[in-house]
Amino acid sequence: MTKSKNIFVCIGAIHHDYLLNLKNNIINKRTNPITHNYRIGGVAYNVAELISIFDKIQFYSLSINKELQNKISKNISVKKINNEKSERYYVALSDKNNKFILGLANTDVYEDTKLYKIPDIVNKYIIFDLNFSENFIKNAINKLSNRNKIVVCATSVYKIIKIKKIINKIDIIFLNKAELIKLTNIDNIEQGVKKILKINNKIKIVATNSKNNVIYGDNKSIIKIKPPKIKVKNENGAGDALAGMMLYLLSKGCNKEQILKYSVACGSYYANGNRLSSKKDLLKIKNISRRVKLK
Repeated sequence: MTKSKNIFVCIGAIHHDYLLNLKNNIINKRTNPITHNYRIGGVAYNVAELISIFDKIQFYSLSINKELQNKISKNISVKKINNEKSERYYVALSDKNNKFILGLANTDVYEDTKLYKIPDIVNKYIIFDLNFSENFIKNAINKLSNRNKIVVCATSVYKIIKIKKIINKIDIIFLNKAELIKLTNIDNIEQGVKKILKINNKIKIVATNSKNNVIYGDNKSIIKIKPPKIKVKNENGAGDALAGMMLYLLSKGCNKEQILKYSVACGSYYANGNRLSSKKDLLKIKNISRRVKLK
């Protein structure tokens, strides 16, 4: 695929994410005081939001209301695939030390929406999350994989099985340790990566293990990546930020070491409670990347 602008397309979820933090230790079966904030979310949207800082991107999703539309970057062009308004959201609960406890999703409307027409897309990076139905995802990837780069950002342990039979059609996959175990039935993260590479030796795999490490695999090597030590403030969206940065740098033809270090640094930056807002913020990522170790 040639290096150019406007080569990204997302097919996935856009909705509100509500991020709740307990103020104290949790008390079972009692009211627990919290602090909270909210933002636009959805796995594919989180990836698109980061890429949109640097490039324009098309996004196919369910219809969104004016409140959401007005908050979305002008670089994200939303193509609605239905006209019905729907209430959908994700809630993340963390303890008083910002350790993730539980995620709750009211997103069945994505599964229930019947998408019969697959967009005609050529020569793009097409980024799927796994919110839509298994039937649509399989049909879309089968149709589009011959003339595009297919990217999958795993959405949950429950949804990862949707792509189990079409791994050979995927060019890049991002997933966490739990999703990798579910997909491969192997507890060891490195062995799980090797199993996927045996099925598809052209795929690039990124498997995250919280703040501990990241495993990258392709047909040439498997690389263990040690993130910099940070104070984790909120891990929600950190993996999506890693994915967005990696895809952008891949599209620009950067070398593998730079791509891996910058991407992991970006994920750490988001886990530390920060977010990129302009191209100038790449300097911050560059500085953090010096503390990322490859082996």
